[in-house]
Amino acid sequence: MEGMRGRIDITALSAAFLAGSITGGILAEAPCPALFIICITLAVCLSILASSSRSPALFIVVFILLGIISSQTGGAGASHSTGKAEMMKSSLSEELRALPGSGFEKEGGLLAAIAAGDRSHVDKSLKNDFKSSGSIHLIAISVLHVGVMYFFLNATFFFLGKRKLGAIMRKLLVTALLWAYAVITGLSSSILRAVLMITVYEAGEMLGSRRNLLRALAISAFITTLFNPDAPFQIGFQLSYGAMAAIHLIFPRINGLLECRSSILQKIWDTVSLSISCQLFTAPLVWLYFGTFPRYFMITNLLAIPLTSFCIYLTPVALITRNLPVAGDFSMWLLSRTLHLMCSIIHVIAGL
Repeated sequence: MEGMRGRIDITALSAAFLAGSITGGILAEAPCPALFIICITLAVCLSILASSSRSPALFIVVFILLGIISSQTGGAGASHSTGKAEMMKSSLSEELRALPGSGFEKEGGLLAAIAAGDRSHVDKSLKNDFKSSGSIHLIAISVLHVGVMYFFLNATFFFLGKRKLGAIMRKLLVTALLWAYAVITGLSSSILRAVLMITVYEAGEMLGSRRNLLRALAISAFITTLFNPDAPFQIGFQLSYGAMAAIHLIFPRINGLLECRSSILQKIWDTVSLSISCQLFTAPLVWLYFGTFPRYFMITNLLAIPLTSFCIYLTPVALITRNLPVAGDFSMWLLSRTLHLMCSIIHVIAGL
C-alpha cells in the first residue's frame, strides 16, 4: 500500500485475516450476536480511520476483525459442484490402474493414488505399510505431487526461453495446466491449496514483484480461509502450510550447514535437510493428532520420494506412448517395475 507511513506488506494483512478467522472459529463455539455486530461496527469505523491516517497498525486490526466476521458468516461461500471433476478423476484413475499391466494390480492401485489421488483401490496391506513407514502423504496428492508436476511442466516448456515474453507464456501455460490437473484429479482441498500457492507465487513475478514464498503462502492461506473459514482447523491445511513455511524459514539454514563438492552428495544432503526441516514443523502436529512419530522418516524420504517423483514424471509419458510399439512397452514396463520397487521398499521400512 503506497503512501502509508511504515508501509505494510500484504503478507501481514493476510496473516492478520488468518488470525482473525482462527479467533472467530474458536469464539464460534459459543456464538454471540452482539460480538458479531461489534466487530462489523469496529471494522467499518477503523477502515475509515485507517484510510485517512494511513496507519499500518489500524489496517492490521481491520483485517483481524474481517477474519472474525468471515468466520461468523461462513466465509464467501464458494459453493460449486465437483461432480464433473469427480467423474473425470474416476475415469483417469481407471486408465492409470491399467497402465502397469496384468499381474501388477497392486502397483496400478498405487499409481492411481499417487497420480490421481484415488486411494480407494490401494491394497489394504500396502496402505498399512505406508502408514507405518510414515509415508502416507505419498499416496494423497499434496504440495509434493503438485511441485513435481510444476517442475515437470517447466522443463517441458523450456523451449519458450527465459526472455520476458517467453517466460510469461511458460508461466501462463504451466499455471493453466496445473489447474487442469486439479480439475481432473477431483478438485480436492489439498490440491487446490497447492495449486493456489503456485499460482500466487507465479502471479507475483509476472506482476513485477520478486519471488517471495512466504508472501505466496500468506495470500493463498488468506484466499483459502476467505472461502472456507474452517480450513485453518483442518489437519491437511496445517500440515501443508507448516511444511511450506519450514521450507522457507528453516531449510536454507540447515542446508547451508554443509556444502558437498559432489553433485550427487549435494542432492542427497538437499533431501535430508529438506526432510528434517519439514519434520520440525509437522512432527508435533502429527504427534498431537495421531499420537505417533515416523521413526524412519529419513530413510523413507531418501528412498520413496525420488521414486514417487520419478513415477509422476513417467506417468504422462506412459499415457502418451502406451499405444506405440516400443516406446509404450518400455515406458509401461519401467513404470510397473519402479512402482513394484517402491512397494517393496515401503514394506521393508514398515517392518523395521
